[in-house]
Amino acid sequence: MNNNFSKQKFNNILDKLNIKKGDTVLVSSNILNFILKEKNFRPERLIDYLKKKITSKGTLIFPTYSWDFCEKKSFDYNKTKTICGALSNISLMRKDFKRTKNPIFSFSVFGSSKNILCKMPHSNCFSINSPFGYLIKKRAKHFFINLDYKEAMTFVHVAEQVEKVKYRYEKIFHGNYINKFKKTKKKKYKMFVRKKYVKATFIDSKFDKILKKNNAIKNEVLEKINFSIIDIHKTFNLMRKEINKKSGLIKYV
Repeated sequence: MNNNFSKQKFNNILDKLNIKKGDTVLVSSNILNFILKEKNFRPERLIDYLKKKITSKGTLIFPTYSWDFCEKKSFDYNKTKTICGALSNISLMRKDFKRTKNPIFSFSVFGSSKNILCKMPHSNCFSINSPFGYLIKKRAKHFFINLDYKEAMTFVHVAEQVEKVKYRYEKIFHGNYINKFKKTKKKKYKMFVRKKYVKATFIDSKFDKILKKNNAIKNEVLEKINFSIIDIHKTFNLMRKEINKKSGLIKYV
């Protein structure tokens, strides 16, 4: 990084968002703007800076989701890339990170909770007994880099499953799973999927005000790039509340 995105400036953003030693942090990102602004930009440095900030006493997590298993393609624990962007794919290639087991909604993990998360069977994608549930109970922080949380807050589907919304149902996916030892097995996983008449789950921008009112979100800007932090536990419970109220702030479209 050069002067525009120096280590010091990035650390200042982390300080303002109260990311600190011992935190459990899930990172969702779109680093295209970084790449466009910086000729010599090295994205792995962002991971290094985050690691140094939370230390080995914390946990750093990247989503490494893939739809291959859903599309009846083999999932290869060691080789299947993620649709979640450059930083997530870089984390998969690093020896200090380890991937969790679910072939659809896996995570790449570094730090104190790595073994706990990577040992979870996670056979039901949005179950509360999954890495998603663990992050909720752990009161983890969701760090968004150049990405609106409404586009990548997967915890809304956990809330939908807990509240048993009528526009989704549980579906079982079968497929070939190539494990870390390169052995292929037939496996099945459950996911709370949308019904055919549903395009997506929609989070209204008015929900931002609810998060701010409850001190569940904080935003910072550096060189026209947005950074935000979400309190996962608070946000999950607020989502459940809005789903129950049928306020229209969280609905299907």
